[in-house]
Amino acid sequence: MRAAVKRHSAVWLLWALVLLVAAVVPAAGAQAATVTVRLDRTRATTQIGRHFSFVSTVSNPTGSPRAGLVAHLNILSLDPGVYVDPEDWSSHRTRYLGDLPAGSATHTGWTVQAVNSGRFVVYVAVVDRQGTETVSVSGPLDVSVARRRTLNAGGVVPLALGVPVALVLLQLLGVRRRRQRR
Repeated sequence: MRAAVKRHSAVWLLWALVLLVAAVVPAAGAQAATVTVRLDRTRATTQIGRHFSFVSTVSNPTGSPRAGLVAHLNILSLDPGVYVDPEDWSSHRTRYLGDLPAGSATHTGWTVQAVNSGRFVVYVAVVDRQGTETVSVSGPLDVSVARRRTLNAGGVVPLALGVPVALVLLQLLGVRRRRQRR
């Protein structure tokens, strides 16, 4: 009977040890608690060459402070065949966030210049600097960019009209001088 009690106690002790280790060490593939990312709006409409702004809010819903977070702005096209170079849209796409106490939030303003026409999605992703957490991603900011049709793109109309007019005037002046000499 004593041997059975010892075995029974050893089994319980082994189970207690397994439960203790499972509670302290996360399971393989388990991720640390993540932050939440929200944008202050879901739609924007603009024209090529114009700037638009929005604010992202990174919240720490956990009970422990967070440090070393990195926010990154991304842009993708919803129209096939439209190439997007995010660096053309914003030269400040990565922001290193300060400490984020438990239960608090931080706001980051973003300014983006529309470079292409069409429909785009802009979003902000946040991860810790070690890259060991799940990436937290905001909802999409649906951006519609209209073509900006302008008659005087880049101020070329005066030049395009002025040069031919000047050439015609010079030619007429030359013809007039020749007639006067005769």
